[in-house]
Amino acid sequence: MVTSVLLLTVIFYSCNITRKAPKDKPYLYKNSYEVNGGNFSKLERSALLDRLANQIDDSSKLRYSSPIFFINILKRPPAYDTGYSALSAANMKASMYHLGYYNSIVTYKADTTRKSGDEIVKVHYTVEAGKPLLIDTFTYQLYDTTLQAITMRYKDQSVVVPNNPITKAAVQGEIARLIDTFRNNGYYKITSSELRMIGDTTIEALTNLSDDPFEQLELLRIAQQKIDSPVIKLALIINKPEDSSRLSQYRVSKVYILQDYRPNDNFNDTSSITQRATRNFILRYHEPLFKTGFLSRNVSFRPGELYRQRDFNQTLNNLSNTGVWQSTNLLIRELKDSNLVDIIVELAPEKKFGFEASVEASYSASSNTNNALAGNLIGFSGNLSLVNRNIGREAIRMTHRLRAGVELNNNSRGAQTSLINSNEIGYSNNIVFPRDIFGDIFKKITDVVINKKVDSQRIRRNVSYKPGESFINSSVSINNRLGLFNLQTIGINAGVTFPSKKNTAINITTWTVKPLNIEYNYLYNKTDSFQTIIDKNPFLRYSYNTSFVIGFGAGYSNVYRNPKHLKSLSKERLIRFNGEESGLTWGWLPVLNNDKNKFIKLDGEYKYTVARKKTALVFRAFAGVGIPILGDSALPFFKQFFGGGSNSMRGWPIRGVGRGSQPLADFRENIFNDRTGDIQFEMNGEYRYDIAPIIRNLLILRGAVFVDIGNVWNIRNTKLDGSIDSARFQLKNFYRDIGLSAGTGFRLDFNYVVLRFDLGFRFKRPELAYENNGWKAPEIGFDDFFKKIFARGNDDQYRRWRYENFNFTIGISYPF
Repeated sequence: MVTSVLLLTVIFYSCNITRKAPKDKPYLYKNSYEVNGGNFSKLERSALLDRLANQIDDSSKLRYSSPIFFINILKRPPAYDTGYSALSAANMKASMYHLGYYNSIVTYKADTTRKSGDEIVKVHYTVEAGKPLLIDTFTYQLYDTTLQAITMRYKDQSVVVPNNPITKAAVQGEIARLIDTFRNNGYYKITSSELRMIGDTTIEALTNLSDDPFEQLELLRIAQQKIDSPVIKLALIINKPEDSSRLSQYRVSKVYILQDYRPNDNFNDTSSITQRATRNFILRYHEPLFKTGFLSRNVSFRPGELYRQRDFNQTLNNLSNTGVWQSTNLLIRELKDSNLVDIIVELAPEKKFGFEASVEASYSASSNTNNALAGNLIGFSGNLSLVNRNIGREAIRMTHRLRAGVELNNNSRGAQTSLINSNEIGYSNNIVFPRDIFGDIFKKITDVVINKKVDSQRIRRNVSYKPGESFINSSVSINNRLGLFNLQTIGINAGVTFPSKKNTAINITTWTVKPLNIEYNYLYNKTDSFQTIIDKNPFLRYSYNTSFVIGFGAGYSNVYRNPKHLKSLSKERLIRFNGEESGLTWGWLPVLNNDKNKFIKLDGEYKYTVARKKTALVFRAFAGVGIPILGDSALPFFKQFFGGGSNSMRGWPIRGVGRGSQPLADFRENIFNDRTGDIQFEMNGEYRYDIAPIIRNLLILRGAVFVDIGNVWNIRNTKLDGSIDSARFQLKNFYRDIGLSAGTGFRLDFNYVVLRFDLGFRFKRPELAYENNGWKAPEIGFDDFFKKIFARGNDDQYRRWRYENFNFTIGISYPF
C-alpha cells in the first residue's frame, strides 16, 4: 500500500495544466538549461543554473502556480518569439562574464511539438563556460602616500586573490572593503567613485618576438599556453575628484548628545534646553533622563580622534539596542575651512513604562504517552507583563510577568475524570543591565585588592564591539496536577552575555556565563494514583521527587554566513554548546543537602542551511548527556532530555519517544508515561519549498518534506532487581534503539510569524528493536488513509494505529 501511495504521488507531481494560452500560435511551454565545463562544484553548478534562469528576458518568463503540491498550473504562456530567446542568451553570457568566464558561449535550441492540439515550444539553453579569466597579479597604485600606506597595512584582507577567477562581485567587494578601511581612518567623505579597477590582458610574448627562431618558437608556445589559460593583471587606482576634500582626513571636534531630543528642537536655540559640558561630550536635555557614565559607555566618538565609520556604526547599534529610545540618529557637521567635524547624536526617548496583556489557547489530542487522564486537553492561559525600561537612569530594564493557566479535559472517552486536569500560577522577574556588571565588579576588586589603586575618574575606553549584557532572572510558580501531585518551583540565575571581540557581519560569536544558577522543585501532595504509577514504573522514582539544583552554567554560539557564494545561493552554519553543573561549585554550601542534586550536563547543536530563492535544505544534529555524580542515580526530571513534538521527532508526541527500546504502554491504559532520559541524540533533515502566494506580500503557502532520527536513554540501569534495562544506553545497541520518522508539512508564512502543520509517520520504532531492528513501515493505503488519520470516536482500530504509527503537530515558526 505504501508503494502505491508513492507511485500515485509521483504521477500527480507530473500533472501540468496550461491556462489562457495564445490562440492558434506556438507558445513557450518550457525553458531548460545546461552548463558544460567550468570550475564549479556540484552545489555551485546547481546555483549557477538558478542564476541563469533569472537571466531570462521578461517576455520569455513562464509563470507557474501550485495550488496543490502535485499540480502545476502554467498561466498565460507567451507566444514564442526567437528574438526574446536570443536576448535571454545574451543576458546569460553577460552573467557568465561577471563570474569571470569571459569567453563563454551561450546557444539555444527551440523544439516545437504538439500537445492537446496546441503547438508548444521548449527552449533549451546550452552554456559552454570555457576557462575562467584568472588574476595574474594585483597591485595598488593610489599615488597618495597616506592612502597607500593604509592600503598596504590591510592588504592581507583583500578579496581579490591572484590565481582566482576575476568576478564582478570580487572587484566590487574589494572596492567596498577599501572604502570601509579608509572611512575607519578619517576619510569620511571618500566614496567608491574615487576608486577604479583597471586590467591588462596583453600577452607579452606576442609583442616581444626575438630574431632567434628557436627563442621565437618558445615565446609562441608560451603565448598559446596563455591563450588556453587566460590571465589578467589588475591594478586599483584613484580617480582624482574635483572636490579635493574627499581625500582629506577628518578629526572629531565636538560630540553633542541630545538625550531627550524632540522633533521641533532647534539646535542653535539653547534658551529652553539645558547644556552641560563633560570631558568627552556636550550634553543637551530638557530633563536629565540618563547618567553621563551610561552615555559614555555607548557613544564611541571622542574629541580629537580620527573620524571612524566603525565608531559611527557601533554607536548607532549600541544606542539602538538599549531599548530606551524610540529613534536614534547621528548627524555629521563639517566645520568650515578645517578638517574637523562635529558629531550630533539625536535620541528620542521611549516611554519609561510598558504594559502588555495576552491570552493563549492550545489543544492536544490524547495519545496516552504524555498525560495521565483520558480525553483531549484544552488549555487556556493569561499573561500580564509590566516593564520599566530605565531604572537608575542607566537603561536597566526590569520586567514583571504574571502567568495563570488552566488545562481542561473534555472527557471524550467517557472516563470519570475531573473537568480540570491541571492549573498553574507563576510570577517571574527579569533584570537586564546593558553592560557586564560582573566584569566591572571583578575589575574593581582587582584594582583595589591586587593592584592597590582606585581611579574614580576612569572611563571605559571605546571598544569595537558591543559591551556585554548582564541579567538576573527569578521566578516562582505553583502547579497543581489534579489527581497526581502539586509542584512548587523557585528559580534564580544571574550571568552575562557578551559577543566576541572578533565578530563581523558574517561571523558572530556569543558567550554566556551564569556564575549562579539555582532551581528548587518541591513535589508534594502525591496521590495514591500517582504512587501506583510510580510502583508500576520504578524508573520514575529517581526523577519525580523534590530536587534542589545549585551550580554554574556557560554557553557558546557561533553563526557564520558564507558570503562567497552566488547571489541565488546562501549558506548559514550554527554551532551551539551549553554546559551546567550542580553540586560541584556552590554545592559545598550546607543548604537543602537532602534534596540537592549533583550532576554535570552538556549538550551541543549543529545546524547547516542552504537556501535558494524558493527552496531551502536544512540539516540539524543535537547531542546531550547528563551525568549524575557523587551518588545520584539520575538527573532531576526538569533537567532530563526528551524527544518528540513539533520541534523534535515529529512522528512522536512530545516526550513520546524512547527511552531506548522500552516497550510502549497499552494504548487503552490511562497511564502517566512521560519519557525522559539522561542522554539524547537526534538528527533532522528538512527540504522546504514554496507552493504559492495566497495573499501577495502578506501570506505564502510553503511545503516541507522531513526526516527525523534519534532517541533518549538513561545513563544507568534503573531496574531495581538489577536485570537488563532496555532504557539504558549501550553503544552496541545504538543502531537498534534509534527511531526514525518521516513526513510532510505545510507552512502559512505571514512574514512576521509562521504557522506550521506537520504529519509524521514512524518507519523505525525503538519499541520493536528486537523485530527487524525496529523497521516497520506504517500500514496505510488510499482505502483507509483518511479514516486512520482523521477518524474520531472510540474506534480502537484507528486509535491504536495512530498511537503506534502517526503524530500530527501544530507549531509556531520553523522547527529548527
